[in-house]
Amino acid sequence: MPRYWGLDLHAQYVHVCEWRPETQKEKHSRFPNTPDGWARFLQRLSPDDRVALEVTGNAFEVYDWLSPHVAQVLLANPVELRRLGSGRHTDRVDAARLAKMLAVGTLPTVWVPPQPVHELRRLLRYRERLLNVATRWRNQIRAVLRRYGEQPPRGVDLGAFLTPERLGAFASGDRAIVVSALRQLQCTQEECTAIEAEIAEHLARTPEAQVLLTMTGVGPITAAAIWAALGDPRRFRTPKQVARYAGLDPSAYQSGETYFHGKISKNGNPLLRTYLIEAAHILARFDNGPLGQFYHRKRRQLGHKRAVVALARKLLIVAWRMLLTGESYRYQRPKTVQNKMSQLRGLRRHQRNWEDVMVTVLAKPQERARQSRMKGYQTEVPA
Repeated sequence: MPRYWGLDLHAQYVHVCEWRPETQKEKHSRFPNTPDGWARFLQRLSPDDRVALEVTGNAFEVYDWLSPHVAQVLLANPVELRRLGSGRHTDRVDAARLAKMLAVGTLPTVWVPPQPVHELRRLLRYRERLLNVATRWRNQIRAVLRRYGEQPPRGVDLGAFLTPERLGAFASGDRAIVVSALRQLQCTQEECTAIEAEIAEHLARTPEAQVLLTMTGVGPITAAAIWAALGDPRRFRTPKQVARYAGLDPSAYQSGETYFHGKISKNGNPLLRTYLIEAAHILARFDNGPLGQFYHRKRRQLGHKRAVVALARKLLIVAWRMLLTGESYRYQRPKTVQNKMSQLRGLRRHQRNWEDVMVTVLAKPQERARQSRMKGYQTEVPA
């Protein structure tokens, strides 16, 4: 008889529940979340066993470790598990619930993407974090400038705006803050460009995803985000499933004879929705095909903001169909598509040799100090 295992992952340890249907008994244990701990746990498994764990932390890596050793590994959807929860939240309860739901076939699962898709998702999330860090440094610089009555226009390059003459009027402490924040901002922007080059490289190696570049408003980063989020388009059977996956489906309330739709559910990937909304704004301005006409019709009915959200939903469904069939956007703008392909090639030119970077970063402190002196850090703000 197969055994059913429920794993509750934590940063330092893993709580395990072994469930045997024939005896209806639970057996609990723990082991450290380290390579040695996992090696000892793998020795306890048999080829007929089945394992369930919640998507958290290094769950996808654990999936890869366990799959060759057992009959089945399933990753549980944490959102659905919370909806089905009883209110009690302990390691024993969580692990036992995973094992028992796996045994009776009621475990809500998620799709496990292949390694290239999973890696691209991580790159996109890291790029978003870098953009947030860059925004914080810009806000820090602007906060100091406001104290001196300076209001740089939105979108201006702060490195070009901050001249030595402007900084000369600042107090020494504020000048140090601005120069330090500007250096951090420039470093973050360089790292973001390098990560975007890695994203572009993934997109260049995926011809089936490049078809998304033919859509108006969809650039290389947005195309990579849509492809990474949807993964295998065949796993969705209807357009409603695609919209629900992104959280762009309308929420619903029903009680007795009362039934109405509300705002979008926002249950899906928030980063994907952000990219889709940004693309919808551009699509609404420049597309002359059915999608542009759809936006103008919805704007007259619902207003601009709701029309953009509806257009984002429609854009995602069209992108899903394009990935499913391999067909290009019928109302593409050829010159714009050429510019996007040039942009993709331009991003790839910023790709780094990460092995050389690794050697520099992991060098001894004395060596890093020597390299810094040779490089000559620029401590003055460029004019």
